[in-house]
Amino acid sequence: MSGTGREGVLPGRAAGAPIIVVGLGYGDESKGATVDYLASQIPDTAAVVRWSGGSQAAHNVCHGPRHHTFRQFGSASLLDVRTILQAPMMVNPLSLVAEAGELEALGIGDPLGLITADARALVTTPIHVAMNRAREILRGNARHGSTGEGIGETAAYALAVTEQARAGSMIGNFPVLVDAPAGPAPTLATLRDRDATIRALDALARYAAPLLASAGEGAPHESIETIADALCSIAEQIRITDDVDSEIAAAMATGTVLFEGSQGVLLDEWNGFHPYTTWSTIVPADLIEWISRTGHDPYVLGLTRCYATRHGAGPMPTEDANLQLPDVHNREGRYQGAWRTGHLDLPALRYAAAITGQIDGVAVSHLDVLGIADLMVAETWNGDREPLAPSHAEDTAALEHLTALACEARPDYRPLPEGVDEVTDLIAGATGAPVVLTAAGPTRTDRSIIVQRPALGARQ
Repeated sequence: MSGTGREGVLPGRAAGAPIIVVGLGYGDESKGATVDYLASQIPDTAAVVRWSGGSQAAHNVCHGPRHHTFRQFGSASLLDVRTILQAPMMVNPLSLVAEAGELEALGIGDPLGLITADARALVTTPIHVAMNRAREILRGNARHGSTGEGIGETAAYALAVTEQARAGSMIGNFPVLVDAPAGPAPTLATLRDRDATIRALDALARYAAPLLASAGEGAPHESIETIADALCSIAEQIRITDDVDSEIAAAMATGTVLFEGSQGVLLDEWNGFHPYTTWSTIVPADLIEWISRTGHDPYVLGLTRCYATRHGAGPMPTEDANLQLPDVHNREGRYQGAWRTGHLDLPALRYAAAITGQIDGVAVSHLDVLGIADLMVAETWNGDREPLAPSHAEDTAALEHLTALACEARPDYRPLPEGVDEVTDLIAGATGAPVVLTAAGPTRTDRSIIVQRPALGARQ
């Protein structure tokens, strides 16, 4: 049964409860379309909070003739819902203003006026982007699947500065080529002061110089003064707050706040298949704890397709090059690499649920492919239902072991049922949470809330 017949809209959710939207795969689980749909169904939606990742997001929303790929704006912006950018999300001001122009062309009045941004947020600059692309070029066939948007470099540089890293050491899996500068990494707060911005950019450029030179890409970025002027000008056009927590708490007091995650938990920096991971925390445990301290009980909505996808390098046990599942919104990227598809992977989904922890409901998308592709479902890897165990520690060696297991996995297949109910029951069993939302296409009207589902016990 479909509809929106309950006060909290999603089954099991209290009216007004914050909703955390988190991907249970490698990304591309329809986070943007889901956030847009939820905002369209929840009249008191007060804000969308972007709380992880950065400008590498590509959250597609389609409604009527309008389509937009959301990168930093919240995916309910077509409904004029405000966006709050909360650290540790990283902000690329140049990308933000470019996205604002795209939204304005779609009829959104004053898009930058919808933004409130955390002064603590690290700033991704053209120098970070150049470093990211240089590093991927130097990796050659050993690329990690980066988007080339400078997110890892932004996080790594901030860590190098904080730890005062020395030449010859490592920050994560990045070699440090020169001593890290003493000055802080640029944040949105830095952009309030042009002189401070120039100093921060100059230090970053000196740190980046050996890497950029080794890639042989020529002049990698504009002058420091030009970049500083652009960044500071954009900072004057958006609302930057020193107390973003109070902003979010106030929004939660007035209505529903949607917390829009980035990527998927299988790319999480401390839970994914190292080194094919992001430099961001995707699992929402810390966010759940923070929201709970404000006196609210968040509803966690996990997202998955009915088949597997991955962008770029890294293990994907159920990948099948023979599957014909074209995706108009996802293609091969110069730095990120190929768009890959595979069969529904229940062991990976069980692991995703285990590392996510709290999941109150699941949204399943792309159900329109059922019956038109020869899809399978992997119940086990090498006969093991749960071959991956969460490490619960920031241990890259443990994550590399998971990577080895995934690379060596031989999925045990059977045909995927063609009925929606049978597929959603498989996914509910793997996650231990009811399927509460389904999608059979890319648009807002292709989505339905399931208001009656049978009760489920522990994960199966």
